[in-house]
Amino acid sequence: MLFLCFPAKAEKLVLACNEWKPLVDSQQKNHGLFVDILKTAGQRVGYDVEHQILPWNRLVALTKSGEIDGISCSTFIAENQDWVTYTEQAFWVTEVGLFVRNDSEIKLTQLKNLKKYTFGALKGGAYTNVLQGLIDDNIKLVPYPKEINGMKMLIEKRFDILFTGNILGNYIIQTQNLDDADNIIYLETLFLEDIHPAISKKRADAEIVSERLSKGYKLIKADGTLEALFAKHNLYPTSYNVKLTN
Repeated sequence: MLFLCFPAKAEKLVLACNEWKPLVDSQQKNHGLFVDILKTAGQRVGYDVEHQILPWNRLVALTKSGEIDGISCSTFIAENQDWVTYTEQAFWVTEVGLFVRNDSEIKLTQLKNLKKYTFGALKGGAYTNVLQGLIDDNIKLVPYPKEINGMKMLIEKRFDILFTGNILGNYIIQTQNLDDADNIIYLETLFLEDIHPAISKKRADAEIVSERLSKGYKLIKADGTLEALFAKHNLYPTSYNVKLTN
């Protein structure tokens, strides 16, 4: 266990995420709920978090080189521990599941029964492998370039099922004025994905930084600040009881 001592003067910490609407949104004044949580937690433990929104490949390269202090919104990948230290505490849990057309009459009984349908697959997206692992390696995939294209193609009946984040999918439905968007429903969650800050190991104190950020999250959760941020942004995770990753 590390002994955490918080400095009297806030230390600057530069973290970055890609655009991840509505949770990380360059068009919002404070860049969205997730960034608000991160900055508030950091402030509690002596960090002045500067948050940047960058393309994913660029922010990974900058983290590896130590030009920025880390990634704010990373999933836990064991192999990446060579160059980052993850916070023990997840800062968000993403619900990932199935969007279908209401008139498709698709029902979820057993996952193997979904094999007969076609699925939208984001090009380069990590969820495709998850979906194949849940259902079958040989499911029929129809690629799309961006999340909004995936929702449009589902509406246009170019595939049967879209597997993506619940909040992201509903955000697209509610904000993009797509024709027949009211015919799309969220069927069921199949996968929960923990989101952690990940600190560059170019920092000698990467483990201490990650410990302090975890502590900051727990502090704002304990005193009600976290719930107030959910209410402020009118966005809520799958559970307030965001779990620890073993």
